[in-house]
Amino acid sequence: MQIRPEAQTKARMENLAVVMVETLYPENIGSAARACANFGVEELILVRPKNLNEEKMRAMATRAGLPVLEKMKVYQDLEEALAPFGYVVGTTARLGRQRKVYETIREAAPRLAALSQENRIALLFGNEKWGLTNEDLYHCHTVVTIPTTEKASLNVSQAVVIVLYEIFCQGVEVPLPKPRLATIEELEPMYRLLKETLEAIDYVPHDNVVLWMTTIRRFLSRLDLTAQEVRIVQGFCRNLLWHLKQKGKREAQDGPPEGTSRD
Repeated sequence: MQIRPEAQTKARMENLAVVMVETLYPENIGSAARACANFGVEELILVRPKNLNEEKMRAMATRAGLPVLEKMKVYQDLEEALAPFGYVVGTTARLGRQRKVYETIREAAPRLAALSQENRIALLFGNEKWGLTNEDLYHCHTVVTIPTTEKASLNVSQAVVIVLYEIFCQGVEVPLPKPRLATIEELEPMYRLLKETLEAIDYVPHDNVVLWMTTIRRFLSRLDLTAQEVRIVQGFCRNLLWHLKQKGKREAQDGPPEGTSRD
């Protein structure tokens, strides 16, 4: 089943379900429920779980994940659990020839987002020790992996977070507030004060002041300074200049160091 998705199709996360096979630890079930809640997935399915300690599951689910945990379904047969779904995605860290893994979750995410528009999708996760078996993967339309270093080992609930995050990010524009950058009117006094400070500590080469200050301005321009940051730089320069002047006054009052001449 192949679909050529349009660019940046937003996934319908409510059409996704997390299916965990033979999970060993209830804490991972609770953490998976929390992950589902964070990314808008309402359905968590367990197949032959080994431990359903409610207290431990609820502790890791926190308040956000409790609604997912309370609607959770438990099956003894994987084929029965997957029956309502139109597309099944297996996950694995093992990349042997028989497992036929050809893409990462990031590569698969645009296609899964497109498929989620009209299909229910099951995301299949194996248990903590051996993951999904070849028999489990037999039911999958595709199998994806999460790239890690050779010595790394992702916890199953961490894998759930990463897979849901990659799918969720398809076509999502997060309206994060952008800071207001300093205006030229705010920047120019800062540059003048900075030049005065650099000259006071004899850091500006006398042969080409303009070129030197242009280099500094270009460097600071790449930082996208805000008005507040400009005030911080000005405050630093004023403070440094004040201390330099105080030091000069003290030296003038104390006279030259012993053993030196004014001549």
